[in-house]
Amino acid sequence: MLKEICTLISGLTGFALDVKLQVGHLLQSAPVRYVLVQETGGDANFYCPDMVDMLIQVLCRAGTYFEAREDAYAVFEAIHGTSGWNLPGIGGNPDYLAMTVEALAVPQYLGVDDNRRHIFSTNYIWRMEEGSCKESGSP
Repeated sequence: MLKEICTLISGLTGFALDVKLQVGHLLQSAPVRYVLVQETGGDANFYCPDMVDMLIQVLCRAGTYFEAREDAYAVFEAIHGTSGWNLPGIGGNPDYLAMTVEALAVPQYLGVDDNRRHIFSTNYIWRMEEGSCKESGSP
């Protein structure tokens, strides 16, 4: 599901995958200014096996405070409070429907890293439902 979410964010913001938009973890070759989308802790919906509440963290780093903030708000404005996104499966994964996407708060400033680059963070909850039919034993 993470790749599908990142593909959607890339399309909505124009941030190129594996260039400005890093997926899952930060590559050694990451530029100074990047947006990292990664999975974070949280609870899953155990009552319905075809649904999951997926928590995603978006970290934005840049050389200046305002560049990092601009990137964080670009993602926030593109996805917060939206619903009904169809996420076609990538690499054999099932299709998913993002029923709702909510930021837990507005982008937050974390400070600077060891190289004095500014970082913002935003946590989102994606309420997901499997969109494709199961073929094994489903009525």
